[in-house]
Amino acid sequence: MITTANFTSLENINLAKEISLVSPLDTPFSTMLLGGGKFDTTTSKIDTWRTKSLDNTADISQVEGSETSVFQASARAEMSNVCEIFKKAVSVSGTASASGITGVPNSFAEEINDRLIEMKVSMEKQLINGVKNDGSATPFIRRMGGLFSFALAEQSISNATAGTLAEADVKDTVKALWTAGMATGQYIGMVNADLKERIDALYDGKYSYIAQENLFGLVVSSIATNYGTIKLLLNRHMPVDKMVVFDPAYLKIAYLRQPQFEMLAKTGDYTQGQVIAELTLKVMNPKAISVLTFA
Repeated sequence: MITTANFTSLENINLAKEISLVSPLDTPFSTMLLGGGKFDTTTSKIDTWRTKSLDNTADISQVEGSETSVFQASARAEMSNVCEIFKKAVSVSGTASASGITGVPNSFAEEINDRLIEMKVSMEKQLINGVKNDGSATPFIRRMGGLFSFALAEQSISNATAGTLAEADVKDTVKALWTAGMATGQYIGMVNADLKERIDALYDGKYSYIAQENLFGLVVSSIATNYGTIKLLLNRHMPVDKMVVFDPAYLKIAYLRQPQFEMLAKTGDYTQGQVIAELTLKVMNPKAISVLTFA
């Protein structure tokens, strides 16, 4: 618990560790990246990086004694994303701070902790669904591009039969990564509840287990295919009609400002402060993302 004993008027409290731990079930995507050390720093409001593609010249066989006159090079495309500012603030009156509330020893610290959770939920939504905006037009708010904004058209799959999800649709989504050259074979499939129920139904009767007298039902947690294994991640902030499959090795959260608490000036009978962070999503290779859309 964050307490006011940590706060001074001249000090900012870094909350990077705390935000990686709070509300993991409601923010599984950001929790997975932060908990796995998939975060970085940036020094600009527009974070820029390069993604590499290997040369795909098919025939490189040569005659004996040939001279070297043709050279190959990796293609390096420049990519960028926008750092988005997230902020939540708290103001608690002196009377409220002095009042006793059962189970809440410090109302200001409790409110700050709640705002940190809320800020992480907002971050989660934008990391997945954000639409890139550099903030150059009114209302001048910069917004990052989320995971979906990096997905390539050629790696976007739709179910073959309208209204029906087939096992082949799931396999085709993973196959798109394999076809693109992804080599790890270990992927995350992030999905909302409705589509997750349909995936569970696909494998009803296609499993074996040791019976337990107090545990019933079928929940699919991972799917093994010829093209790699998907670990399914339930996320309430995903679109209800989509599953995104990705290799987490190619994703990072880049901080311009790590999550921190700042005590604000006191000019009356109250205590006030804010939690703030500025960050973006880095996708080192867009080929590491495929999307299944159910229609």
